[in-house]
Amino acid sequence: MAFDLSKLKQKYTPHNTLEEGWTYISVPDDDVIIGVRIAVTKVMKAFNLDDSPAKDATGSPLYSFQSTNIVRTLTRDEYEVEKKRRISQ
Repeated sequence: MAFDLSKLKQKYTPHNTLEEGWTYISVPDDDVIIGVRIAVTKVMKAFNLDDSPAKDATGSPLYSFQSTNIVRTLTRDEYEVEKKRRISQ
């Protein structure tokens, strides 16, 4: 179910990043690997006009967020080094 957040109040909600991760995409025609990571920069909690927390059909609170995409382009060799580093952690 989609919600129209423009009809709700939104208030900044402090947040803590618990985990981050990269997604790696192979582009065989260019022989490159593209790494993408999403960094959440701002979390907003939705409230009804009467200041009660807005909730979905399951009773969970509604949030919106702003984010930035971080992109890296790697050679296959660089990707293999990165993969080994991740495995050893």
